[in-house]
Amino acid sequence: MEYLFVKKKLKDNNLAYQFWTYTNWHAHAHEYEFDRGIDRFVYLPGKGIIGGSFDFYFYFHRKKLPIKYVDFMNNIKEEKVMIADIFK
Repeated sequence: MEYLFVKKKLKDNNLAYQFWTYTNWHAHAHEYEFDRGIDRFVYLPGKGIIGGSFDFYFYFHRKKLPIKYVDFMNNIKEEKVMIADIFK
C-alpha cells in the first residue's frame, strides 16, 4: 500500500510526489523488517522513481557505516529521502 505524503517542487519547477509504503513486516518467515527495501520514495511523472529511502537497510548495516540509532530515527522523523542530483 502506498500513501501520498507530500508534493515536492523540484529545482526545474517540476512537481514530484513523495509516498510512504506500508507492508506487513511479519508476513514472511525471514527477517523482513530489516530486508524490506524502500520505505519512502519520490515519483516524478514521466520519469518514474527519482529518489527514496532505505532506512532499515542502513539500520541493519549501521555497524559498517557511520550511522547511529539517533541518525536512523531522525531520517524517519524528518522524512529524508535520497534524490538523484539532477533533480535536487
